[in-house]
Amino acid sequence: MSSAVGLAGLTLFSDPSSAAKKPESLPPQVGDRFQITKGPLKGELLRPGLLKIGEAPVIGFPFAPEDNVLRRKNRLNRLLMIELDPADMEDETRERSANGVLVYSAICTHRGCTIASWKAEEQHFRCHCHLSEFAPLDNARPLTGPAKKPLAMVPATVDEEGFVVATAEFTRKPGAAKK
Repeated sequence: MSSAVGLAGLTLFSDPSSAAKKPESLPPQVGDRFQITKGPLKGELLRPGLLKIGEAPVIGFPFAPEDNVLRRKNRLNRLLMIELDPADMEDETRERSANGVLVYSAICTHRGCTIASWKAEEQHFRCHCHLSEFAPLDNARPLTGPAKKPLAMVPATVDEEGFVVATAEFTRKPGAAKK
């Protein structure tokens, strides 16, 4: 009887993040593609040239092609995907881009609001909650507002089929920065 209690205890207190390990909840994984989930390109997988350079970012989520899973069950996976001129990018940003396509977390590092604004003239993301602005050409570092940390980025490249794919997980934990 005590061994049954012991086994039950192991199950009950095993890895607390096991629920988060469902494929649709995992953060971006190496080899994931990116699916656009809003607007006229909804359902498209991201590839260079699909977006117009300098236009507003599109919203999407990581997509696991091997098992056809869209990783949208975790709000921290919401992404801003934009195409900018690589010549205008800082070196590290350019190295993490896929021929000018950049993939950033859409979750503000100040209080975790969803970023949905684009200031085209300045080429900045803007959080509507507390007006933080981020520079996507420079690793999405904060420029104004209360945010102190850059947005998390998903380094990417172009695969043999021409799709933008993740080469690593997020560069930092997405979402609000701990104090």
